[in-house]
Amino acid sequence: MIVEARNLKKIYKNNRGLHEADFAIRRGRIVALAGGNGAGKSTLIRLLTNQEKPTGGELIWHNRGIVRYMPDDVDFPGMLTAEEVLGLLASLKKVGKAEQDEILKRVGLYEVKKQKVSSFSKGMRQRLNLAQSLIGGDGLIIMDEPTNGLDPYWIARLKEMMAEERSRGATVLFSTHMLAFAEQLADDVIILHEGRILAAGEVERLLQDHQCRHLEDLWLQKIGL
Repeated sequence: MIVEARNLKKIYKNNRGLHEADFAIRRGRIVALAGGNGAGKSTLIRLLTNQEKPTGGELIWHNRGIVRYMPDDVDFPGMLTAEEVLGLLASLKKVGKAEQDEILKRVGLYEVKKQKVSSFSKGMRQRLNLAQSLIGGDGLIIMDEPTNGLDPYWIARLKEMMAEERSRGATVLFSTHMLAFAEQLADDVIILHEGRILAAGEVERLLQDHQCRHLEDLWLQKIGL
């Protein structure tokens, strides 16, 4: 186990946020944080990445290690090239040039690594965002809506890369509003709705226990539709 939450809360003035969350993230798993807009996914990610402090409860880290983070959007300096952006981040983690080039190849940006980021499309910037999250370590990777801006080919490649990271010993937590995508990829899922956890655990076990064929059916069952 990497981290567990006990009665974790982050409540904002409008009473939105995260209410009494209990869950555990196990090592070497792909974990989907699934739910619609306003479900509490981003709030939970901000707590896990220490961008915000909880208003109640606790996060208990059993082996934090290096947490790699892919935000939902990054405004990279447009005057820098992809190679320079990755190089700056890699220097902080003491990652060599060979690994930087390998990561750029994995995300399809090696051939354009000397182009300025200002010339990149949204999808290319998202792939650079993915690249920086892959640098260094084999601990926890947190990805906030990683499919944003990606076309079908790169969504398929993203799935492959997440599985590759798991095979290397990493744990991957990603947020998504697409329950079918979560079901295809994740070992475990945490389903959120209006700031509360509807269900959490191993995908196959949850579907069996609730006699559902798909996570969409489980979500509809839990919200009473």
